[in-house]
Amino acid sequence: MPSQEMNKPLLSVVLQSVQLVVLVIGVGGLFLAIGRRDATLDMNGAQISELRSICSDLAKITGQLSISDGSQIARLEAIDQRLTRLETRRQ
Repeated sequence: MPSQEMNKPLLSVVLQSVQLVVLVIGVGGLFLAIGRRDATLDMNGAQISELRSICSDLAKITGQLSISDGSQIARLEAIDQRLTRLETRRQ
């Protein structure tokens, strides 16, 4: 029976060592998951900032094109009026 009593402390040490290894692996996995999540959030934040910049540029360009279209229409109407006056003078 003395060998069984000696195996109990050894078995206890082995089980505690295995528990410690499993705990360390679990904590390491948790930190790894948190790190991946943070990296994904940072990447998404950068992409959102870039999309905001693109949308802002598109809005500015759209506004400029609308103003440009408006001035072009005004110029075309002025040319049309001049042509109409020329045609009425001919007749």
